Amino acid sequence: MSSSPIVLMYHGVPRQGRLQPLDCAAFERQIVFLKRNCAFIHAEQYALSRGSLRQPAVLLTFDDGFRNNAEVVAPILRRHNVPVFFVASRHCTPGRYLWFTYLRMLKGFFPGSAVRLNGTSISLQGADRERGIQEVTRQLLKLKPHPRATYDAIESQLPTLESFVTAEILADEGQGMLPDQIRDLAQDPLFTVGAHTVDHPRLTRCESDEVARQLAHNKAWLESVTGKVCDQFSYPQADFDRSVLEQCRRLGFQQAFGTERITIVDDQFAIRRIGVYSRSLAPLGVKLWCGHWLPVTTIHKLLGLARNPMAAMESGNDTHPARGVTA
Repeated sequence: MSSSPIVLMYHGVPRQGRLQPLDCAAFERQIVFLKRNCAFIHAEQYALSRGSLRQPAVLLTFDDGFRNNAEVVAPILRRHNVPVFFVASRHCTPGRYLWFTYLRMLKGFFPGSAVRLNGTSISLQGADRERGIQEVTRQLLKLKPHPRATYDAIESQLPTLESFVTAEILADEGQGMLPDQIRDLAQDPLFTVGAHTVDHPRLTRCESDEVARQLAHNKAWLESVTGKVCDQFSYPQADFDRSVLEQCRRLGFQQAFGTERITIVDDQFAIRRIGVYSRSLAPLGVKLWCGHWLPVTTIHKLLGLARNPMAAMESGNDTHPARGVTA
């Protein structure tokens, strides 16, 4: 029996993994595991490829274009002959960061007890930190126009990352790939460089002309850097609707990828992906072999049951690490 490919979604893979469970060593173990148990394909092969229960066809994708994708991930993938990258171009300029990177660093490293945003002091002290970061996030994302107002507020009202995060950590976990690194990846026939917007916005919060700018400028910038046509796209946080999907189609993208939780049905422009957020091989194995025929919530329930039977009976939810993901 054959099945359509499983698409796995990774993000940054730092050398040390201070703010996330997956690091360089754990990632290479996963690649070895996948290479032993599946057949890797390129993005361009997705529509026509088929796998089996014994050996699933797997497309490996990386969102966001963190610098560690070029410096940590690419050498591992080259050793094992494995494809694909997606790039958001904002943080490819030194000193600029994606909004969720700022929030993750603020939560993990800011030494102060409070920040001031939109005229309000928000406590980040002790037990208040988690709730405080949630409030900062809420206030930033409600600003309009999105995402420009979000970035303006971060840059004008909040502490700079360089004031409380070391250069080593920023390079390993916060900065985007440089244009030369993107160009180098694009010249390697193993890799496909795709688009992921300029600023990683919530696309359904953007005005229509801003959606067009986010997609078209990212596509054009990548094509100017790589000298190649950019026809693959990944929706940031799978936040899109039919109008966003149609903009992708009109701009000439050939495929667009979401996550496990997309509700729009479109085999070409709403391709489901399964996120990998744990260093463990067990969750990866469950997602690899159950990804097509079990709902994602059921997969997470099974993983939770294996780890903690009583807790899993009470709650089966499992999402992205930035929003509480563990598997």
